[in-house]
This record gives sequence, C-alpha cells and structure tokens, in this order.
Amino acid sequence: MDTFVDSSWYYLRYTSARDNQWAWDKEKAKRWMSVDQYIGGVEHAILHLLYSRFFTKVFHDLGLVDVQEPFENLLTQGMVLKDGAKMSKSKGNVVSPEEIVGRYGADTAGCLFVCRSPRKGS
Repeated sequence: MDTFVDSSWYYLRYTSARDNQWAWDKEKAKRWMSVDQYIGGVEHAILHLLYSRFFTKVFHDLGLVDVQEPFENLLTQGMVLKDGAKMSKSKGNVVSPEEIVGRYGADTAGCLFVCRSPRKGS
C-alpha cells in the first residue's frame, strides 16, 4: 500500500501504543483526540491530511472514534531546499537526522505533531 495510506491513522495508535489486542482503545482515543497541532512539509501534508481525514471520517462512521477531524490546526513548513534543489530521498540529497541531532540536539529535529493534553474531566 501507499505509504500515505499506511501512515494515515498512526496518531490513533499513539493513544494506546502498548495495546496488543486492538489498534487503539476507543476510550483512550476519546480522551486524547483530536491532535491539537499538525506540523509538516507542504507536499507531505497535502496527501497525508487528505488520507488522515478520510480514515478518521470512516472510523467515525463505523463508531470507532468520536472525532470527525484528526487535527485541530495545521502548520505547513514549506519546501525544504538543499543547494537550490528540493530535498528528496529519491534524489539522494537529504541531510541525515543524526547529523542534526549530533550538532544541534534532538529538540531541533522537530516532531510531526503535538498532542493535546487529556480532556478535562477525563
């Protein structure tokens, strides 16, 4: 399957990552979803958000989640360039995350999304 499809519901898995029986626990997903802020590159975000929204809406219609939207807010980071060209694994012109972490620390490498705090009263 396309990698965007494969990664279009991982945010739900994070709500109960140690569950060995189900992909996620509905009550834990209810407590933690929706994700407050999604941060990603513009090209990645287009397809990933499209698939993620589709999956979430299907899961909602099936009664597996209570939310209809996976993310509250979106921040796209734009295009990442190196030596004047779009950085791409297929072009082989990427920067290793280990180099960034080693030089600047893990916090500078960023993260894909920031989850909200558990719902009050949960």
